[in-house]
Amino acid sequence: MYETICWPDYKNCIANLPNSILKYFGVETVGDTLPLLDQYLDKEYKNVVVLILDGMGSSVLTWNSREGQLHQHMVNSYDSVFLPSTVPATISAITGLQPCQHAWLGWDNYYKDIGSNVTVFTNTLQDTDKPAADYHVARRYTPYKAVTERLEDAGIKAYMVSPYEGIKAGSLPEFFSRIKELCAAPERKYIYAYWPSPDDLLHEYGGACSKSEEVASFLDEAENRILDLTREMKDTLLIVTADHGHTDVSISKLNDHPQIIDCLERTPSMEPRAVNFFVKKGRKREFVREFKKIYGDKFMLLTSKEVLDRRLFGTGQEHEKFEGMLGDYLAVAISDMSIMFTEEKPWVSMHGGATQREIKIPLIIFHDHFYLGTDVEAYIDEAVRRLKEDYFWADKSLLDPNYTYRIEETDGRKEFVQYYTYQDGDTSRNVEGWDGELFVKRIIYDNRSHIERANEIKEVFDVRPDYGVDCHGWCLERFEFRSHTLGGYSAFVQAGDRVAGGSREFFFTQEQMSGTFEDFLQSNGELLSGAFGLNRDYMRSFKGLKEFLGFNK
Repeated sequence: MYETICWPDYKNCIANLPNSILKYFGVETVGDTLPLLDQYLDKEYKNVVVLILDGMGSSVLTWNSREGQLHQHMVNSYDSVFLPSTVPATISAITGLQPCQHAWLGWDNYYKDIGSNVTVFTNTLQDTDKPAADYHVARRYTPYKAVTERLEDAGIKAYMVSPYEGIKAGSLPEFFSRIKELCAAPERKYIYAYWPSPDDLLHEYGGACSKSEEVASFLDEAENRILDLTREMKDTLLIVTADHGHTDVSISKLNDHPQIIDCLERTPSMEPRAVNFFVKKGRKREFVREFKKIYGDKFMLLTSKEVLDRRLFGTGQEHEKFEGMLGDYLAVAISDMSIMFTEEKPWVSMHGGATQREIKIPLIIFHDHFYLGTDVEAYIDEAVRRLKEDYFWADKSLLDPNYTYRIEETDGRKEFVQYYTYQDGDTSRNVEGWDGELFVKRIIYDNRSHIERANEIKEVFDVRPDYGVDCHGWCLERFEFRSHTLGGYSAFVQAGDRVAGGSREFFFTQEQMSGTFEDFLQSNGELLSGAFGLNRDYMRSFKGLKEFLGFNK
């Protein structure tokens, strides 16, 4: 199966999220914050809730969610960590540390202190039910401090809700009930909530590369319970995300390849899509030859030095135990293949490799249902404010008069309502279960094109080459810059072939026009050249363009 190779950005990953929480509550951070989240932590909330649905990567959501409110409230995708897997990613989400810093690297870690591979969450020897020691090995040799502890030390209430630790919940209804109860308490607080699905369902049924009815059913239930929670939320910001994604896999068993096993000092550890190997002395060349013969186009085989140089497990200060866990080589999946090196049941879908499906996770934000109150004008004003970010001339007076918006009560329950008046005077009433955020987005959607048309074209400056430009069967038909009656400039591009065509107009923001002509070209290189190769040099040399756009210096 074709996969898109992807490595985590440690400036934009799940390890950054808890640091944004620490910063928000005024507690010293242990790493970089998540810029995407920081902009939503822009006011004081009574409750900030981080809800992790294990394995619900962006591709899982795409295949299995019904374009409902999880989709609609998704503000963007960001990254897991490496490995994109439950152990390293959830510990990063709990601590704010990168995997190289906390050293919980995979499901099974090698601990030199006891000379064994340990399944860290269960504290058992790898592939057995036997306790690894009479103490918790991972917590002794790689201890960590959770963000909830750091907040408590600073006098801020903080809670963990999960099936396994903190406030425990054994079912999804109980899980959401516990979150509701905590949110209802009067004190200001942080709540970290973790649920192990859809990861368990994905392992068994798949769903990362096609729809799984079992996964889709769970996401429907989870979404309904989230909406029930948000309907009752007061002064709360709810952040829904995942620890990692998934990819549906094919399986290879390492025991089928004795020529590789004979080169090894011990059974590999970590995970089937990121396998580390400790190789016998004098056998490295043989190991590499045999591994690449079998897995060469399926896995990227890296030496431990290459792993360290690439900073795959993070860019922070490495834990003293980290390097000793790596082994001599790390095989990272860049295809759909997984290598089973234990007797564990092979799964239909897995995670831990370097593919986009596994790395990319969603950031989903819910405010209170009526987060701006129950005066509809506040939501219209917010929509206009956001429209101004793209169209500086936007104003309430320029909104489409065919649309009106209200908050009305039906059966004792307030709801957002959109009305549309047709040319014949008939009116339609639309209610789609919007909360305040989605209602603002709906107002923006209704009025974007009307706002664009309100700023009529004043002058046109044609920059299309006389010689014509073709690209992969498409012909550039129009390429022009435009000035507008209410101010501002745009670029209009139109291309077509014999059976199809397309066009798009781009308005430049005031910030883009505030510098020099060179600044403008530098910041809009992709926009101006498109796929037709009309680069900055072409625009720079086009006589009169600089003056037309008002860059007179």
